[in-house]
Amino acid sequence: MTSPTLIPWTELLSKHWSNVTDEYGPHSQAVASALVTLDKTRWLEQVGQPWQERVVDRPDDVTIIRSWDESLTIFGEDLRYNANGVLEAPCARVDPILERYPERKAWWQKARDDAKRYTVLRGWAPQTLAREQRDLIFEYLYEFVSMLLAEIIAAPEAECTYFREQLPWFHAGHFPCGWDGDWPEGRMRVY
Repeated sequence: MTSPTLIPWTELLSKHWSNVTDEYGPHSQAVASALVTLDKTRWLEQVGQPWQERVVDRPDDVTIIRSWDESLTIFGEDLRYNANGVLEAPCARVDPILERYPERKAWWQKARDDAKRYTVLRGWAPQTLAREQRDLIFEYLYEFVSMLLAEIIAAPEAECTYFREQLPWFHAGHFPCGWDGDWPEGRMRVY
């Protein structure tokens, strides 16, 4: 179930599972925690809803987005984002690690396959959005899940926590939708 408050990603990914060994490499426990968190996430349930009163320490490192139109600018012509709306700079830190270490790429592929059982990304998109917009959001969320798992498996060499930092927002039912500024400087955008 979606948490009504933000739970730090370090806490979301720190559970220990007795039935998990090393199927995803040395970070198997974190990957398993991510899968369980994704399973309990009710995607976009709180989009557009107030959240500041539910946060003990109000994050000053996010930019609040106030509409679907504004959130979907990640699918525009900004070259910082790929075709699926994902910020390229963090991917550029993660992807080379998976290429350099074939065993990590295999662990990532297994994690991605396993995530399909735990991640339901359909049925949540507002019907008020055009079909094309709903499809774009689906692709974005699919890419987020993929890159979250890649980032966990590529740690610490990738020197990136971008996707893990988005996890608490998704888990709380919001929509992290890009970045204001030149990453890693700047702020995460959240709707």
